[in-house]
Amino acid sequence: MERDLAVLLEALGVEVDNKSVFVEAFTHRSYSAERGLSYSNQRLEFLGDAVLQIIITEHLYNRYEDCDEGRLTKMRSAMARQQSLAALASDLELEQYVRLGKGERASGGATRSSTLCDAFEALAGALYLEGGLELAKKVLGPLMERRFPKPDELIAVINPKGMLQEMIQRCSQEDIPEYVVESKDGPDHDSWYSVSVRVGGEVVGKGEGRSRKSAEMAAASAALDALMEAKGK
Repeated sequence: MERDLAVLLEALGVEVDNKSVFVEAFTHRSYSAERGLSYSNQRLEFLGDAVLQIIITEHLYNRYEDCDEGRLTKMRSAMARQQSLAALASDLELEQYVRLGKGERASGGATRSSTLCDAFEALAGALYLEGGLELAKKVLGPLMERRFPKPDELIAVINPKGMLQEMIQRCSQEDIPEYVVESKDGPDHDSWYSVSVRVGGEVVGKGEGRSRKSAEMAAASAALDALMEAKGK
């Protein structure tokens, strides 16, 4: 684990004497439960979420001098949503560093949006503890700039269900998207939903998430991507 982390930290330009906080940042709760560890990355996720909110807010405030609070808030929501943070995590290939339980890894947990998002938030928290807000901004700011060069264009993805319904209704006055829960795994306090969205009885997208709502949004996003790709051909 430490060898792998050394590669990541070197790529990020971060020099540390004690890697323990970064080990914690990439320790999924399934790994902790399996190994009987007293820690996981959940506390760092909590801290990192607040750190990212500050970094994103300052970035948008400085970049869009003429935008009002409402539009800035929408852009921040789009940049901080699960799919956006998961994309940033993928850019860093964080799936290679997350420690998962055997069952979680076998079920594809390393590449789930929720796992990647959590790992990115935890990384932000670890960077903050290691070098304060300035280090977190120095490491993560350029990454966000490369991935999202035009944050104002992200507003359209905040409500994929609404966008999908509008797209469908423009093509048909009769069909409306129908969301179907294909499966629900785990206890109520830690569930994992798989949802499909159907139009005219045909599955047009599938998604997963910790809640039915997040799974439906993921399914709608997948459907939008598929429909836009088909439209472009």
